[in-house]
Amino acid sequence: MDNRKKIMHILLTLRSGGLESVVMSLCSKVDNKLFDNYVLCLHDCDNKYIDKLLEKNIHVSVFKKKHKFDISFFMYVVRHIKNCQIDIIHAHSGCFFYAAVFCLFSGVKKLICTAHGLPVLNRFQDIVEDNISYIFCNKFVAVSEEIYNCFADRFFYSGGKILLITNGIDINLFNQSNVAENYKTRCELSLEADEFIVGSVGRLAVEKNYSMLIRSFALFHDKNPSIRKHLVFVGDGPERSILEELSQELGIASMVTFLGNRYDVQKILPIFNVFVLSSKTEGTSISLLESQACGIPAVVTNVGGNGFVVRHGENGFLCAVDDVEAMAAALCKLLDEPETAKNMAQAARRRVLDGLDLTSMVEQYQRLYL
Repeated sequence: MDNRKKIMHILLTLRSGGLESVVMSLCSKVDNKLFDNYVLCLHDCDNKYIDKLLEKNIHVSVFKKKHKFDISFFMYVVRHIKNCQIDIIHAHSGCFFYAAVFCLFSGVKKLICTAHGLPVLNRFQDIVEDNISYIFCNKFVAVSEEIYNCFADRFFYSGGKILLITNGIDINLFNQSNVAENYKTRCELSLEADEFIVGSVGRLAVEKNYSMLIRSFALFHDKNPSIRKHLVFVGDGPERSILEELSQELGIASMVTFLGNRYDVQKILPIFNVFVLSSKTEGTSISLLESQACGIPAVVTNVGGNGFVVRHGENGFLCAVDDVEAMAAALCKLLDEPETAKNMAQAARRRVLDGLDLTSMVEQYQRLYL
């Protein structure tokens, strides 16, 4: 008889991204003698990502609303949850209220919610829906201190349910620079062996504020015109055409490459000389942790969990949102001072080993599930 607890992760999208990486890690690494994992997507999905989950024997389903008032959508999902005999629903950013409704009508007694970022919408309706979700959930998890404080203020009463669990990564998948492999990867991506590469991994969306990075890179180029350099974006999203136009306007389009969504990030990251996040808001960025594991100095805006991961002057640099000059200056310093960059690279790897690995995160969630 199978006595494993059945956990259903509910999320809006299934594609390459930090939130999805956390779900993938939890499904892959929790004790399969204790838990059976299901994933339910409510909106957008990438078939390649679904294939990766199926390869790991994770049950995947996709249900989409046909229109705003599609009552049948709720009926189908509730029936599916009952048929799967789910014990625990783990809802991720964007679908807390849906998950609470599903629990109510399916009879699932345990609901865990994880906020991977700050609230996108702050209408009265959204605040009320979050509070209703909070009433129904057993525990509400924030992945950074900033997110914890934001939701603690958002909820009408505390109830002692909210806690902090920092994201972690499987450090065995991300290794430091290998000259031969890096040269091969650069050739595959049509990048020169001697180029100084500034890179970022993330969805090309407004909150990532990548226009700041492009402007900083343009200023960085102006200050070092003779140095061969390149800016690489891994990821896709609604802002791509806008960012491509901005690169054209600033005269750096030939030095900017958009790779789109990739499922071989562990191979691409080590070719970066610097990893940059220009975000307006962040949780605990998975791509930042992955780059640190690869021993890459970081230049990031001081938002969300960035300031927790990056210790200014030790394993990277922090700057204010939209401070283009400060970000460009940090890039110049890492270019001009190879010894500083080398020391930061070594400190970056140590930072992830210091409690930001996947094992710690998974153990904390397993305790919640049990």
